[in-house]
Amino acid sequence: MNELTAFAFASVISLWGSLQLGVVNVNVIYATLFHHIRSALLMAIGGVLPELLYSWIAFEGVQFLQGNEKLFAILKVSAVPVLIGMGIYMYRQKPRTHSEPYSFSGSFFKGLVLALLNPQLITFWFAWILVAYNWIDFGTYVLISPKWAFIIGTAFGAFLMLLIFIWLASRYKRKVIEWMDKLKLNKIIGMLFILIAVVLLIEYLSKL
Repeated sequence: MNELTAFAFASVISLWGSLQLGVVNVNVIYATLFHHIRSALLMAIGGVLPELLYSWIAFEGVQFLQGNEKLFAILKVSAVPVLIGMGIYMYRQKPRTHSEPYSFSGSFFKGLVLALLNPQLITFWFAWILVAYNWIDFGTYVLISPKWAFIIGTAFGAFLMLLIFIWLASRYKRKVIEWMDKLKLNKIIGMLFILIAVVLLIEYLSKL
């Protein structure tokens, strides 16, 4: 089922990409550390909704360009340098270990606004959708369009990661941030992005 594959692909990429300490993640962790798990959950829900919007915009852009087969083929190849660029950016990015003063009220909208202020998600999902077209047939499905399964997966993966953060923060408190900083997750994620780009490049060259 292509829809299940699309959902799983987007969920894994979203979960994986959410490992780094971004502003939404840090605020959700801090909300949990101050014993406001309900607010942390509301903030997490608000924080993942823009994934739906930005991945949909990215999909619309890909499908608009899909009409030109030659251009679309070039764009699929262009996903390689984009992934490499994102990998280098994440590798060099310093984890954010600070948060704004916490407020119990407006948690949902705080998560929503913080996530909306990250429009680079459009570029992120644009590149990954191009990658997905190499392995998923978005025109064939049984129950639901793989496109919408993919879009839902982008939010599901991010929300699952935030739930993991909430659970870890509630269980291990402030050691969570120290642990994540020592692991250098941003460097690991960056290297994996670059590795996938190299694999894709090898696949493209083998088809020439």
